[in-house]
Amino acid sequence: MAPHCAQGNEPNPPSAFLFDALCCSEQQWDLHLEEGGGLEECRHSDEDFDESPLTVLEQDLFWYDQELVFLTEKESANPLHESLGVDPTLGGARVEAVEWILEAQTHHGFSVLTAVLAVNCLDRVLSRFRLLADKPWTGQLAALACLSLAAKMEETRVPLLLDLQVEGTSFLFEAKTVQRMELLVLSALEWKMNPVTPVSFLDYFARRLRLKANLHWEFLRRSELILLSMISDGRSVSYLPSVIATAIMLHVVNSGDPSLELDYQRLLLDMLHIQKDQIDGCRKLISEHASQICRLRKRKLRSGSVPGSPKAVLEMCFSPRISNDSQLLTDSESKNTRAEAES
Repeated sequence: MAPHCAQGNEPNPPSAFLFDALCCSEQQWDLHLEEGGGLEECRHSDEDFDESPLTVLEQDLFWYDQELVFLTEKESANPLHESLGVDPTLGGARVEAVEWILEAQTHHGFSVLTAVLAVNCLDRVLSRFRLLADKPWTGQLAALACLSLAAKMEETRVPLLLDLQVEGTSFLFEAKTVQRMELLVLSALEWKMNPVTPVSFLDYFARRLRLKANLHWEFLRRSELILLSMISDGRSVSYLPSVIATAIMLHVVNSGDPSLELDYQRLLLDMLHIQKDQIDGCRKLISEHASQICRLRKRKLRSGSVPGSPKAVLEMCFSPRISNDSQLLTDSESKNTRAEAES
């Protein structure tokens, strides 16, 4: 049942809120890395969070309500959930493929949305097609095609297909091989290019949270980092995008000001019409992976690249069969043909 937010459920914003949007808070929400690799959460005063967590201008309530209805009606469960329970080997293949996507995303400075869309595409691929155990390169080729499609949809600059492949990977594919896979992906998923992901809800929630200026963007950035740290875990496919986004938001609120968590929890659960026990499991999963945020930040700093800017939530798609071994190039063979493959 689609949620409906009545205007009376939210407090009327004070007139000063109009001016708050024009002001910049100088306080930053820095992340500190402890010597042991842990993440030291930064605490903030109550002035960073207003007493009423969710506040919007009254004339915008209708549009926000309609957007939420659209997101909740369009979101769907991850189709890979049932397959992972049946095929134990699928989980390992997914972890390897998703980790490669995240490594490539960091290396090339792609946006978080690009990585999430690529993983969304990969999950739908793996739910429809079985990877061949005797051809271990099929999983990497599928991941490469999904990332290439996501980058073409979201990034302003996309590397050549050979350059897109991160150094040190086990296999290197010709451009024409990847292009065939992209067409198979799009055909298999019927060219549907607009999925609802956790990023969709994170963006929606962030716009409705009453945070001071730059803290809004830091809040969203931290939420996206947590999402990246957990999407390789097969258990994450058990939760709806809205549940994942809600659990992440509450985790970030708790790290910023624990006294406000209950208020945000009540408002978010009422808004989405979901129960607390639906997010408890996801909160535990997030806690397990929180330490990975430090690793992601270190890897991003080593890359020295500037992330791209996300535009809109778009969907990735996939294909039936993987091309044969003759289309595969090893690392040593590809060195002599690298320039020719992209021409």
